[in-house]
Amino acid sequence: MRAITLDASDTQPALRKDLPEPMPADTEILVRVQASSVNPVDNSIAAGMLAQMGVQYDYPVILGRDYAGVVEQAGSAVSGYSAGDQVFGFVLHANPTAHDGSWAELITVTEELSIAPVPDGVDLAVAGAAPLAGITAITAVDALELSKGDVLLVVGATGGVGSLAVQLAARAGARILAPALPEDETFLRELGVSDVLPRDGDVAAAVHHLVPDGVDALLDLVNYAPSTYDAALKEGARVASPTGAAGEGPGRSMVMAAPTAENLQRLGVLLADGSLRVPVQATYELAQAPEALAALPGQHTQGKLAVRVS
Repeated sequence: MRAITLDASDTQPALRKDLPEPMPADTEILVRVQASSVNPVDNSIAAGMLAQMGVQYDYPVILGRDYAGVVEQAGSAVSGYSAGDQVFGFVLHANPTAHDGSWAELITVTEELSIAPVPDGVDLAVAGAAPLAGITAITAVDALELSKGDVLLVVGATGGVGSLAVQLAARAGARILAPALPEDETFLRELGVSDVLPRDGDVAAAVHHLVPDGVDALLDLVNYAPSTYDAALKEGARVASPTGAAGEGPGRSMVMAAPTAENLQRLGVLLADGSLRVPVQATYELAQAPEALAALPGQHTQGKLAVRVS
């Protein structure tokens, strides 16, 4: 079986063609993966950062989180899925060790977690790029409890999570401000951003020029510590972040995506009815996935980098 793996702590991710095909247990589903995408956590795993956090690496570690594909085989105790079903989801970064990933021709999951049907009309390439970023965006926007007319500052709006969160926030009726480069303006406005601010300037000053009292909410997808944009906030503003930038206190939420059936089905509805569009900047073949890993932090991206597995 072909897969992108990390074979030891001192090696780089690379394509292997000799891995044994997984065999599903009675409670598991074997999925032939067709599509995936790149997420920042993939680079964290490849760089050994989870080991620094105490997570054991069980080599070879298969990289990749997102997937969409077709059920190849369902275990005897599985009732909700059968061969031929189109499915999508994302696999956990550690369960409990870092070992399983989705950049492989075949993966196994249980029907309780990490899997849901792909809705009719949703392309597998779209479904494969959406799960982790989409559920993170949904969870973050939920935490911010946006109402019509709220002003939201989104830091990192051009990225995978940001480009989806902007659409959800606009759907909730928020006015969205986003620091960005000049070449991002058209892209962001098409997603629903109301005001594009100079990314390299004094963001708080630019915010107060437009909204003298400050913003009602902040979604920070870039920073790893709180307070970077506190000067832009209205008193009592809500803050959400999946990267540790929310801090602690009332209205501040550290968000994490969970690949539950409920979350995946909710994401599927948004994809199917057109409420959520997944912008894909580039698509890489499976053998090129290490190049995609390097491109994510090394290049300025608009939306997602997709991976075609098969």
